[in-house]
Amino acid sequence: MGGRYRCDLLKGKDCIRFDVEAYTIFSCFLIHYRLIHLILNIAKLLHMTAETLRHYDRIGLIKPHRIDSITGYRYYSIHQYEVLGTIRELKEIGLSLEEIRSFLDERNLEKSLSIMEKHQNKLQQKIQQLIRIESSLKQKTMYLKRIATEGATPRPSVRYIEERHFLTTHMEVSNDIELNYAAIKMEDLLERHVPFVAGSFLGLLFDAKKQMIENAIPSSTLIAQTAFLNDYPASQLIRVPAGYFVCLRHFGQVWDRKGSIGELKAYIEENQLSIDGQSIQMVEVDVSVTDRLDESLFEIQVPVLFQ
Repeated sequence: MGGRYRCDLLKGKDCIRFDVEAYTIFSCFLIHYRLIHLILNIAKLLHMTAETLRHYDRIGLIKPHRIDSITGYRYYSIHQYEVLGTIRELKEIGLSLEEIRSFLDERNLEKSLSIMEKHQNKLQQKIQQLIRIESSLKQKTMYLKRIATEGATPRPSVRYIEERHFLTTHMEVSNDIELNYAAIKMEDLLERHVPFVAGSFLGLLFDAKKQMIENAIPSSTLIAQTAFLNDYPASQLIRVPAGYFVCLRHFGQVWDRKGSIGELKAYIEENQLSIDGQSIQMVEVDVSVTDRLDESLFEIQVPVLFQ
């Protein structure tokens, strides 16, 4: 019967008819079933969502093997499993969908190697960035823990401070508006390397000796302490040499330093010290970590020489 034949198998009194052609068709169906998976099945296998696969279809990254014209179900072949797995892995290492599309389009060894090397360089830069962020965040966390424990200092004291470097925009400020503009510019410089909140400590460079004599708040220059000297031009860096500083920490606003300057002046005169250079008002706790005004904390550091 045109290549079709039938076997009768006897089992007891029952007769089982086995249609070889039907069996062949059924076997092909089973094989086809194993090769074709419903979208939900393939998504589950790849730990993706069905919507992700639909999105890939919409942007033309990978189309279903077929779409049922009646139900609209999307089916993917087992051969597409490997491609989808590659897409998932490329996303995990940070490639964009456009980069993945380029990677999958007419792949060859040279092209794949070029794309991988390019992305490896990006990952290395990102790793260095994360190392910097982690280091800065760890430093600032330890610093804030110490500040939270110590609080304001009751009276001035002399402290030896190691050499420091500060980034500056050279913008002089004398009020809140000017300070805010300078802070925005400084934030832009810092966030190229380290997020503002996790990053360098802010401060104001000012002439404390002039303020002590004139009893008026002089203009100041916004600065930010940094350890990444190679990241900035020398013209934007200020070096503060190691030495002894008379320090006083106080709560309040950035311009509320008249009282502290008076205490520092009395301490310096009482101990026969001389001021040696520009002073620094470090911002120790500010709006980047608290919105409570009573928690805003500053430390004035006046460089001195022993007579």
